[in-house]
Amino acid sequence: MIVPREIRPVNASEEWLSHVPQLVDDLCDEWHLSVDDEQVRGGAWGIVIACHTEDGHEAVLKLCANHERLRAEANALMAWERGPAIRVFDYRPGALLLERARPGSPQRLAPSQLGMLLNALHRSARASLTGLGDWRASINAGISQVPSLHGLGRELLRRGEGRPVAALHGDLQPANVLRHRGASVVIDPLGIVGPREFDVAMAGLYNNWGEDSSSRITRLAKLTGTDATLALAFGQFSAMYAALARRT
Repeated sequence: MIVPREIRPVNASEEWLSHVPQLVDDLCDEWHLSVDDEQVRGGAWGIVIACHTEDGHEAVLKLCANHERLRAEANALMAWERGPAIRVFDYRPGALLLERARPGSPQRLAPSQLGMLLNALHRSARASLTGLGDWRASINAGISQVPSLHGLGRELLRRGEGRPVAALHGDLQPANVLRHRGASVVIDPLGIVGPREFDVAMAGLYNNWGEDSSSRITRLAKLTGTDATLALAFGQFSAMYAALARRT
């Protein structure tokens, strides 16, 4: 297998990229996989390869140089094993074997559909939320990178402390909601634990129904029974971070 050099996910070194062919061979032996073709797709965080399991299931092998990032993704998907998430076949540090979505087309959901998806995700997670990131670390990282967000970030941390938490997706854009066997399933979660309003804010920012982002977030908060004021604050922090981080 030849991995094109232009395929380079975030945090992937040249050395890691050079070991991908051998890693794929090792995983095919360990998990009894057959690679469908030589085409390799690169994403923001990983390399994705289409394959089949020994018992004939269509699968996707995802490799990631950032083991912590992939571990959180795997744990979130496994936490949603009874909910609207793609199925995990197997996992080991740096490698994740997933069911392949069919037809796998991205879903641009209407507000009511997205609200139901958020509710289903947040309800379906099992009691144990170990192995996921902490929402407070995301806020602190944003403050560290953009010091002008210190006041807003500290206020968010104060208001979010002690609130009920759930397994959150954190990146619920249309490309991460796929059509699979007549239903919508999520892929590529950030895998964090935090207040539901964090997910509501991100979903409102990433999904545009022809109205401003504040209106989208407020509508989703109403549909999910969450705190619109807190969701708007999360949305403001995230939007400001996205705008200001590019300048630093």
